[in-house]
Amino acid sequence: MNEMPQVVIVMARCSGSKQSFGIRFEEKARGQWAADWAFAVKETSASKEGYDRGKVTGNFWFDDGYPGCPYCRVRSIFRCGCGKVACWDGERRTVTCPWCNGAGELRGQIDALTAGTDR
Repeated sequence: MNEMPQVVIVMARCSGSKQSFGIRFEEKARGQWAADWAFAVKETSASKEGYDRGKVTGNFWFDDGYPGCPYCRVRSIFRCGCGKVACWDGERRTVTCPWCNGAGELRGQIDALTAGTDR
């Protein structure tokens, strides 16, 4: 019997439009998380689904088929000091968080994300 893959949803906001969306990550191997889908979602719906109630750790990357932010189509993200995630163009090193409006210089790598299960 095949085991169901471990799948989580991470809430994010578009850095340009500030609209919310979910990113689906699938665990490909222990602690190895690949983003393979993104979809527009209202924050109230996401809260009801519990997408903000857990945490996943490990390495994160984007599958070739990942469509990017549903609003601006960029294919990368950053995690702000406030803990929230936003899309990122992959080029600018100074960013402004669309959640808390904090600005800062990007550094390091994401090793943990707030997420909820997709079941």
